[in-house]
Amino acid sequence: MSFSKYFRSIPDCSVTFDGASIRLDQNHFINNHSEDFDIENSAKHGTFLNDLVFRAVGGEMVLVLGKSSSSFFKALFENHDRMSYFPEGSIRFKDNEYKSFSTKCPQHIIYNNEDDIHFPTLTVKQTVDFALDCKFSLSKSERDELRDALLEELGLANVADTRVGDEAIRGISGGERKRISILETFIANGSFYLWDNSTKGLDSSTALEFLNTLKRLTQTTKSVNFVKISQASDKIVQKFDKILLLSESYQVFYGTVEECLEYFTCTLEIPKDPNLCVIEYLTSILNFRPESTEHGMKMTLPHFQVMTPNFEEYLHQKWIVSCNHDNWKHITSRQIEEGCDRFNDDDLTPLFDTTRCTQIRCCTRRAFQRLLGDKGFIFAQVVSAVVEALVTGSLFYDIPLTTLGSFSKGSLTFFAVLFFTFMALADIPDTFQRQMVVNKQVKLHFYSRWIEAFGNTIHDYVFKLIIVILFTIILYFLAHFQADAARFFTFLLFLSIFNFTMVSLFSFIAFITPNISIANSVAGIVLLAIAMYASYVIYIQDMHPWFVWIAYINPAMFAMEAILSNELFNLQLDCSEMIVPRGLNYSDVPFSHKTCAWQGATLGRSFVYGKDYLKQALNYTYGHVWRNFGILLGFLAFLLVISLLAAEYVPPLFNKMTDYEILGRFHDYNAARKSSRGYMVQDERPDHSSSSSIDLFMSQKNIISKSDECMETGTYVESQNHVFSWSNIEYTVNGMKLIDGNSGFVATGMTALMGESGAGKTTLLNIFSRMTKSGVVSGQFLIDGKPLENLTAFSRSIGFVQQQDVHLDLLTVLESLEVSCVLRGDGDKSYINVISDLLKLNPNVLVRDLTPTDRKLLSIGVELVTKPSLLLLLDEPTSGLDSQAAMTVVKFLKKLSLQGQAILCTIHQPSKAIYSQFDNIMLLKSGGKCVYFGPAQSAARFFLKYDETLTFDGESDNPADFVIDVVGHNGGIKEEEENTGGKVMNWPQIWNDSLENEIVSEKRENLEQEALELSIDFTRSVRKEVSYTKQLLLITKRQYLCMKRDRAYVISKFALNGGAGLFVGFSFWNTKYNITGLKNATFLCFMSLCISSALINQVQNKALEAKGVYLTREASTNTYHWSIFLLAQLIVEIPLAIASSTLFFLCCYFCCGYSFAPHIAGVFYLNYIVFSLYYLTFGMWLIYSTPNLQTAAVIVAFLYSFTAEFCGVMQPYSLMPGFWKFMYRASPYTYFVENFVSLLLHERPVICKPMEVVPTMPPLGETCGEFMQDFVDEFGGKMVNPNSTSICAYCAYAIGDEFLKDQFMSYSHIWRNSGIELAFIGFNVAAMFAGFYVIYVRTGWISTTKNFLQKLLCSKYVKKHVNSY
Repeated sequence: MSFSKYFRSIPDCSVTFDGASIRLDQNHFINNHSEDFDIENSAKHGTFLNDLVFRAVGGEMVLVLGKSSSSFFKALFENHDRMSYFPEGSIRFKDNEYKSFSTKCPQHIIYNNEDDIHFPTLTVKQTVDFALDCKFSLSKSERDELRDALLEELGLANVADTRVGDEAIRGISGGERKRISILETFIANGSFYLWDNSTKGLDSSTALEFLNTLKRLTQTTKSVNFVKISQASDKIVQKFDKILLLSESYQVFYGTVEECLEYFTCTLEIPKDPNLCVIEYLTSILNFRPESTEHGMKMTLPHFQVMTPNFEEYLHQKWIVSCNHDNWKHITSRQIEEGCDRFNDDDLTPLFDTTRCTQIRCCTRRAFQRLLGDKGFIFAQVVSAVVEALVTGSLFYDIPLTTLGSFSKGSLTFFAVLFFTFMALADIPDTFQRQMVVNKQVKLHFYSRWIEAFGNTIHDYVFKLIIVILFTIILYFLAHFQADAARFFTFLLFLSIFNFTMVSLFSFIAFITPNISIANSVAGIVLLAIAMYASYVIYIQDMHPWFVWIAYINPAMFAMEAILSNELFNLQLDCSEMIVPRGLNYSDVPFSHKTCAWQGATLGRSFVYGKDYLKQALNYTYGHVWRNFGILLGFLAFLLVISLLAAEYVPPLFNKMTDYEILGRFHDYNAARKSSRGYMVQDERPDHSSSSSIDLFMSQKNIISKSDECMETGTYVESQNHVFSWSNIEYTVNGMKLIDGNSGFVATGMTALMGESGAGKTTLLNIFSRMTKSGVVSGQFLIDGKPLENLTAFSRSIGFVQQQDVHLDLLTVLESLEVSCVLRGDGDKSYINVISDLLKLNPNVLVRDLTPTDRKLLSIGVELVTKPSLLLLLDEPTSGLDSQAAMTVVKFLKKLSLQGQAILCTIHQPSKAIYSQFDNIMLLKSGGKCVYFGPAQSAARFFLKYDETLTFDGESDNPADFVIDVVGHNGGIKEEEENTGGKVMNWPQIWNDSLENEIVSEKRENLEQEALELSIDFTRSVRKEVSYTKQLLLITKRQYLCMKRDRAYVISKFALNGGAGLFVGFSFWNTKYNITGLKNATFLCFMSLCISSALINQVQNKALEAKGVYLTREASTNTYHWSIFLLAQLIVEIPLAIASSTLFFLCCYFCCGYSFAPHIAGVFYLNYIVFSLYYLTFGMWLIYSTPNLQTAAVIVAFLYSFTAEFCGVMQPYSLMPGFWKFMYRASPYTYFVENFVSLLLHERPVICKPMEVVPTMPPLGETCGEFMQDFVDEFGGKMVNPNSTSICAYCAYAIGDEFLKDQFMSYSHIWRNSGIELAFIGFNVAAMFAGFYVIYVRTGWISTTKNFLQKLLCSKYVKKHVNSY
């Protein structure tokens, strides 16, 4: 298929640099300086890449090497709107000034970095279809044809229907994920591509295929491609038309590869070792440590020393006086002179290739695909809504048509509104988690940010509408609301519109806040405002005049009025239960002397009209129903628009800001890094640019010598004689066999595990390290000839450097290494410095400030400091490193192997020099089938022996590239002849039948037998586990440091508590002594508990960081006991929860006018602190017992609503159905509310205001006191005018304790309730440990059942020896 039909670039495009110096660091641009800032002088500070002279034309691929290459790419791409360079106009895209053109047509400049960011629940096909639909207007059949061709081109056709996956969700391999990233970049259809280490994680064969494809597309589309590659074979290098070499501050060469080699070897007389590939040779020059023969080193280094003390400047000076430079300077100068200031209209193309409607349709469809791919989230949402509807509906089952029933109907309506507010709040985590993918695809110009937000909003509306319909059908009829179609659909309509409004509101909050902690703080206060000012918690007439305006901008108030008016306006409410006076002594009193003690009642009437109750109590009017519908639609439209505007314009601002700037820039970021804080110290690594090449070489030599000294003194590893072997290993997941009959061994020495991407290399290492979480593993594992039984000892005896670099971002390098050294190693902290020096990592730099390459080095260091005694496993340890750094790491591993360390590592694209360091090689092909295992130097001969059509030159060819190419392209299992007449070799079968396999098997058996005869027990060398107390202290200290340094989390937590405290306190300012004051006291306490939902979300988001590190890396290596992880997180959270809750108490309590007496205020404070411990442990229980943050947030919303509605505030205990009365006692909020309200109202006098007294009329000859005495004695209350003989004024309560009695509360229960509250906290802690144990430590009954069924289905594959991990 010809791709030229679809992929086109600007005609005659080119990129020209004519002596340009470009700023690399764009974080703090000239806007921070005065207007007379001298931009040229700033180049001396090393932030500019200087004197760039080159020109690349359409159809050319340029290889870019050097430390500054990534920064150079980012400066050309990410910062075109703020780009800084001089002289002005010295950078051109075609004939146009580069900065102006990239601003007008950014879609032509495409950047791809080494990060693979995708939606894990989408399949490969869905991911690619989305990209194609966003960029091309094609019919479905044509799109499918193009997609299939692209997938086939990049070797992804066989995984088209597989989920992409990530670290948490199983999917395709890392190499296949990398190819999807490459494919998305292709589809972006630009003219100038910047490929930043895009082959990281690809094997050499796949990388070569990628470069071949890129070469064809480059020539077809006539685009310009700049490619940075850290490691590559000479075959790959030969694919490039030009090569650009950059030092830290200068360009040192540009030209063809042949011209480059001639320039450095002949002109500069830097000899090239034949064993070094081109990239290794050039990288060693750019790193100012030319690798050569011993004779060459002695001859050339003194020459450089004499010429200049700065080798970088020496290279630059040599370049600018060279003929190559003069030639390019002539070409670029002429191009600049011929350029024009006016843009060619043909070069200005639309920003997007498809219509906005198409993009919205694509984003909406993808949102539904993401939803369908996450079955757990769907289940949590639907089950939560259905169960909540069933529980709430049964709690309010068959609400009677009485005055008390009208209160229940209002409470039910309020709960329905509040529940969907909580459900919308639970969507905030997903908004943040999808932003990384959105950021990437916006830069690829697939769509605008607002379009993605709009598409996701449409999806949310539709999905939430389904949830609302299910919820309403169950709730409405269980509660026996009016069985009238008009009433039902009005209820459904308003609840749906309100839900949509809340979705847009919380989306807006997520978009305008920089991180989830701050978002939860803002959302928590907004949630309180919605609940308190819905005109139900606080009636309109009782609202403080400072805040009454909030009710009129609160959609909940208009929804409440419409829904409740819709239900009650035409009802007649029986008042027999609320007649005053009533009782046996008043049975003969005419009803004209009685009245109904309910809002809206009139003297002498035994019922209340619903419309009167609505008007007098709530200030609601049925005539406002459809007015409110229009208002809600206005709210919805307004919030939708501002959320889309926020999505478009606000996140890009946050992407350019640091946490320090976001939090007010109270400290300058750079100053903070240089401050005295131990975790933000200045980079103390030597300045390579100012040292000579000899000095740098000696520095490297000293680093290696340090490791040598360490080994020679025996402080690293003792000589090992262990043999780890395996035979007939098979691994099956969902009926798919990922590893098939694999056998091998690892003894002393270094073994490379190689194969094409997706061959099962990482899977095999995961099996060895017990990292597999699902599926069935079968086969035999032996240590020294004995079956592997002590898995705990095995885990502590090995090290495993995973492919994912998972670390806690707020630890320093030193602290990250220290945890592994102390808990898994021998505690030799001096060895940490040796490793950090070897890996060239500044020990005092925060992990979050490390580059991707440095994070990979840290992953290696974390395992090296443990000094593994049995086996060291490494998954792509050199991926992303430049050739010299890769060689340094491999040489160090080789030294370890010579000391007796057994090493098995996967490796991609090894050079000939790196490949030569390995003793053995295991080669896999797709499906986890072994095609060769044996000496690395004999691998090529094996394939040549069985396929005479192959050719290999041992002098010039790289054996690693050769074997990968053979397996990748000729490793199928078909026996028929292809069109070319060549036979496709079945290498797995050939290996199984080969003599070499028999020799290896015999050697493995001999090693096992020898080990058995020596009776070596590897468990004896296992280091004793650190004591539980020491583990706890170290991990607690680590978590404390992470907490302390996360200023956004700490500040947002205090901001939420302080802001909510002031908001609640001022809303209930100086609570009065009337009956409304009694009700307000109850709702004050209830609202003080409502803040816990947002606080729980904050806690869960923070806990998720440490949880990810523990589950991904630390759990599998038994770094520390699993309970330590939970306990440490709990310990560091408790002081913060207490301190922030203290702030809430101080801001809230003293605003409300209640007693300052210690036995009241002090006990209230203690109970609120207990409540802070409750919500903390509750949130941690759920996050550690659920798979992800979104699911946890949904369950929090459900359980919060579940416990809150049974606490007796909204539905009195007396009105609860008998079945649910036990939940009143089972709800923890019952006891918190009772304690809080009892403390506030105990012995508090009640003074009824005129609107609150109940009027009655005494019989002739009696005073009001005499007439009402029996009623007051039985039901409580007091007479306001006991001596009156006309109209009596009865106040329902004389003291707060009477109100408490009506609410089934008592001051005497305080200490009993406190004990129950502590018991609930204990339950949360126990449930947290139990839930984590069942879900993550043990498989749980669900996984156990699943594995059992898998074993039954796969029994025909199970061998004699089975070890299920």
